[in-house]
Amino acid sequence: MVLALFLCLAACSPKTDSPHEKPLVFDPLIHAWPQDLSDIEPDPDVTYGRLGNGLRYALRRNARPEKEAMLLFWVRAGSRNETPETIGLAHYLEHMAFNGSENVAEGEMVKSLERLGLSFGADTNASTTYWRTQYQLKLPNVDKETLDYGFFVMRETADKLLLDTDAIDRERGVVKAEEALGNTPSRKASRAFFKWAYPERRSTTYNVIGSPDSLDAINKENLERFYRQHYRPERSVIVMVGDLPIEDMEARIKETFADWKVGTPAPEDPYEGENKIPETKAEVYGDPALTTRIYLSDFAPPSASIDTVSSRREHHIQSFANAIVNQRLRKKILSENAPVLGASISYSNGKINDIANASLSVKKNDWKSAIILIENEIRQALTYGFQQAEYDELIASTRRSLKDAVNYAPKRHTHSLAQHILGGFASGSVITTPQSTQSRFEQTLGEVTLEDLNTGFKKMWESFDPFIWLQGPEIEGISHIDIIASYKEAQSKPISAPENREKLVFAYDEFGPSGEIVWEGRIDDFDIDQVKFANNVRLNMKQTDFEKGWVRINVSVGEGWNVFPEDKPGLTHLAGSLSLGGFTKHKASELSQIFAGKNIGVSLSIGKERLGFSAATNQDDLRDQFKVWAALLTAPGYRPIWQEKYQDNIENSFHTLDSTPGGVASRDLGRIWADGDKRYGMVSKETYLSYTLEDVREVLAPIFEAGAIEIGVVGDFEKADIIDIVADTFGALPTRREAFLERPEAFEITFPEPARVPLTHKGAQNQGAKYLAWPTQQPWTLERSRHYAVIRRIFQNRLIDEIRENQGLSYSPSAGLSFSRLSSPYGYGSVSISADPKFFDAFEKTAIKLAANMRSGDITADELDRARKPILESFERSKKENSSWQSLVLRSQTDPRAMIYRRSREQAFLAMNPTSLNTFAKELYDPKTVHIVTIKPETITSETKNSAEDKPNPG
Repeated sequence: MVLALFLCLAACSPKTDSPHEKPLVFDPLIHAWPQDLSDIEPDPDVTYGRLGNGLRYALRRNARPEKEAMLLFWVRAGSRNETPETIGLAHYLEHMAFNGSENVAEGEMVKSLERLGLSFGADTNASTTYWRTQYQLKLPNVDKETLDYGFFVMRETADKLLLDTDAIDRERGVVKAEEALGNTPSRKASRAFFKWAYPERRSTTYNVIGSPDSLDAINKENLERFYRQHYRPERSVIVMVGDLPIEDMEARIKETFADWKVGTPAPEDPYEGENKIPETKAEVYGDPALTTRIYLSDFAPPSASIDTVSSRREHHIQSFANAIVNQRLRKKILSENAPVLGASISYSNGKINDIANASLSVKKNDWKSAIILIENEIRQALTYGFQQAEYDELIASTRRSLKDAVNYAPKRHTHSLAQHILGGFASGSVITTPQSTQSRFEQTLGEVTLEDLNTGFKKMWESFDPFIWLQGPEIEGISHIDIIASYKEAQSKPISAPENREKLVFAYDEFGPSGEIVWEGRIDDFDIDQVKFANNVRLNMKQTDFEKGWVRINVSVGEGWNVFPEDKPGLTHLAGSLSLGGFTKHKASELSQIFAGKNIGVSLSIGKERLGFSAATNQDDLRDQFKVWAALLTAPGYRPIWQEKYQDNIENSFHTLDSTPGGVASRDLGRIWADGDKRYGMVSKETYLSYTLEDVREVLAPIFEAGAIEIGVVGDFEKADIIDIVADTFGALPTRREAFLERPEAFEITFPEPARVPLTHKGAQNQGAKYLAWPTQQPWTLERSRHYAVIRRIFQNRLIDEIRENQGLSYSPSAGLSFSRLSSPYGYGSVSISADPKFFDAFEKTAIKLAANMRSGDITADELDRARKPILESFERSKKENSSWQSLVLRSQTDPRAMIYRRSREQAFLAMNPTSLNTFAKELYDPKTVHIVTIKPETITSETKNSAEDKPNPG
């Protein structure tokens, strides 16, 4: 979004032209670590060090997951270090890291990592920004083989890339496809914004991905020069977190990187450009594919500083003051006839400028009312200040989240800890313990008063004189003069004091006599305890110590998508917005007041077979969470605001779907491959808008009143406490149906006859998507489903090897599989590409050839190993993850098949061999059945001449 980039790259001049001294801030090219400049005590569990060549490293031992590690390699080299002729060079170089080095042949690195259990993309990845390039390896094991290869790969990346000319040329198509894929209307708007707001800044021009022209100019010579100049040990950081001793990590870093040296002097940092204000006070950017948004921003001298106790206290004041205004805005957004769909304010302390920002998502292009709303809201806070009750709500919520963080600290994931440590370094923040953060917060509370918040808010906003950016569709004829006049009009509006913020009490506390237990059971091998109450509510519990003080809850209530009327496709979208209606006695806007300081979930999900509620919360809030869900079943609020907000969102966003190939596919592809069944894909905007709350009530009311209920609880809790809470809530409800209703006919669906279906989008000329699908035509069995899953992975790997690596046609070719027990024998295997339409013919020929090869029985043992190893690693990891147990526990009474699947899965995948895979592969990808959907820009018509009835050439 524009605003997010605004915060990162702010560069306009402050209000005054008088010189000001720049504050001391952490600079990774000058200082070693943020804590070296700070009075904040760093996390003692993180070990920091620096080699003689300047390479820095940060290490932490962590055993969640067990026997795994995360290795991050960060280089202070990004698009800011490029030349005008080669914009996109840093990102291009990041791609080349996987395309051959001194000791790894092109295409072999990813395959070797897959053999160790890493999945490309999920575990093996990289990213580039304006400031830096980062590489990551999520190592599934800390055995010698995996660690050796992980460190070997990072060292190869550091200074041993080959940058072969042929490999560079092959990768060019991949990078250009990525550029095209990301060239969305919102990104175009962001770039237009920067050209207006920061005309003299380097960051305006040096975008990370580059352009088709600049990417054509990249070659071995300029890649090699950039690589040798900027990939340097003194500009690099290694972060490692994992289940092995710190001394082992440190020894490996020294052994691997101590001899990394660069013989040339370090280049100087480029000049970042002048801080020049926009020529106009406001700007209008029109694009029919956008939703209407307004950004109001004002600038002050920079106040970014080193991370200290004092600066954190100042941030506390700023964030709490702005949070109170955002609380007020959220309440108004949830009121009837609000002119905006979303609104928020923020304040950033920057190295170049401080920025006060207001962002609004506008309803029905009513931007004038939106400007009035935000100006008046800020002025109201400046005039009347804040209320102690508002501050108390924030304190309670923050205190709750900090307590949760302390409880969760021993079970934090290795990968998130590694990213947190590196993120702290990059932002100049000291990495601390959750306990010390909690302690500082409690100390700050005694020092920061409500008056401090009022004073802090005035310091940020009292002289707010914003530059205003308006973007969206249907804004022709609006000038910057109109916008400025509207803001001045808003300033002339009288304002009144805000309403008093009162503490509200949840009205739903009793649901009837506590339920009686009529049956208890246990599944010993999975440690699942089971209970059935007299009203037929079922409760399943699995106690774990994976997340201290944390509990994950899932509730199934009656039937889901399968009982919605077939003649009202898309009604599930309105029903899924249930939380907007609140309760009979409480508006949705009141819930933040009622549950301040509590972690409560409200949203309803609509699955294929069951409705559901889910939440992850702490032990203290369990009873309130169950009360909320029981109240939603017994007293849902069918308020008009629910339908109003839902319709506003449809009106605001539906027109954006045809602006990209992905939007068109999300709207149409599901329906096409369901042979026109309107329950799949999306229906027309008019259809969505025609549905009423009475349509929803007709479906939900009987389910809420009598539908079967099954509850799954996983985590750190006392079994007696959960039973008691459920007995008082769901167990106290009137008698429910004992079984979930089955409607197998609801899932009856057919795949279309072979055809070519041309679709169009309104986006860029070099954007397109092509999809090929082959129906499965086989009945569902567990063995077949598992084999198909591995076959899909092998097809995916072959696609990447051929389409991405060998031909350079696309950034992300994909192989898919839809094969469900519910709808069998319906299902299909598919492949797709997002790319320039000029590559479509080559893709189709290659995809059909690869599909034929899959059927021919040529799957090898190595391909099986590469596809299966990440699956087996995920099984091992899932045993210690609460999230992986949730669905199994939830259905353990009513659907025992899931436990049969779970018990046999590891052995079943280990038993697979090339022979069994080749046997099942012959059932897939029949060339006589292929169905092809093509999405091209509206002005490209070469393929649209084929009628929908034309059968594709399978050869």
